[in-house]
Amino acid sequence: MKYLLQISLLGIIYLAAGNKSSAQVELDAKYENMFFVLDFEAQNYELADVQKYFFTTFAHDDPTQGDVVYDRLKWSNDSIIVLAENEGLYGYVKSRPADSNFDSFRLTSKPYYNLDGEVKRILFVFKGKLPSAKGVWPAWWLNGSRQPEWLYEEGNVTDDDVDKYSGLGQFYNTPSPVNCTDWPSAGEVDIIENINGESIIHNTIHTCPEMCESEWNGDGIRINCANATARDPNSGCSGRAYPVSSPEGTFACLWEKTSIRFYYWESGAEVKADGGPLSDSPDPDKWNNSFLKNYVELFETEDKCNEELYQDWQCEVCKGKNRCEFANMKMIFNITLCGIWAGNEFDRTEKSLSNCKEYIMGEGKELIDNQFMKIEYVSVTKLP
Repeated sequence: MKYLLQISLLGIIYLAAGNKSSAQVELDAKYENMFFVLDFEAQNYELADVQKYFFTTFAHDDPTQGDVVYDRLKWSNDSIIVLAENEGLYGYVKSRPADSNFDSFRLTSKPYYNLDGEVKRILFVFKGKLPSAKGVWPAWWLNGSRQPEWLYEEGNVTDDDVDKYSGLGQFYNTPSPVNCTDWPSAGEVDIIENINGESIIHNTIHTCPEMCESEWNGDGIRINCANATARDPNSGCSGRAYPVSSPEGTFACLWEKTSIRFYYWESGAEVKADGGPLSDSPDPDKWNNSFLKNYVELFETEDKCNEELYQDWQCEVCKGKNRCEFANMKMIFNITLCGIWAGNEFDRTEKSLSNCKEYIMGEGKELIDNQFMKIEYVSVTKLP
């Protein structure tokens, strides 16, 4: 199985780079290449079926400084990732005995995605349910990198290969197939983020200061997608945060070279009809505008990395990244606790982060223990 996965991912790598030989095209067809559908309600899968497309461990400390352990070799609990027959894939958060952290999950796609002359539009779809509680920060997002570890130049494409990074260095100096240290030089797109039990969904884009400006929903206002703040050295550019009756349903992201669209359907909505997001041939042109929650147009920028506004490491990492393009984007699902966003927004006090940490280990511990994200359906589709 490991050998087959290596062959499959090599085919994916060549396809992403746009250098396909006839042999590579044949491999792509045989192993279903980078575009895929996992419908957990319609089919029964084994964990190996999921691991064909996703790494199921993250052998590093949390880059968002959350109070979680993503490294499966360090988990104190069993059953952090669970498949329920004809129901879904569950990713849990579970408390650790005598520990201030919680075990949690982070899935990172093995395929990585690029737009080019052959691939002009890519649609990402997720149907499922997010956890909702104070101190909790679930996300579904895309992240890119140009580093050789990220691109499997050493052939490391299994969870066992990722395990070799366990305990090595810090996230900011240890690149791996699931972790990059050149963020945000290849871009990040946050399709779903929700914090502290609020029934509000956020869409955000992160780039280097010299990469992209954005205009959201035709409002005529240009925003740089680094958009630094005092608290966060890259708060990104964001659209309208939109309320939901509960954090579940169907979410979609349509990525094009100069625009990105974010969609949402409530739980129970018809999403499998002809042209729908879960149909055999999804067609965003047929979707009612009421499902479009944010639309961002992307532009080149003449802004510079001002070292008075941005930190030294940002300007160093971003050196030479002066085109508005996203590269080698991988899909990620994860749940963290507190951290640099949910923690800092936990309450309105100056001790918000420490209050969050105290809460999750105190009165909130039982409420957070066994919170989960449920993935009922996930797909990546190349559109004409």
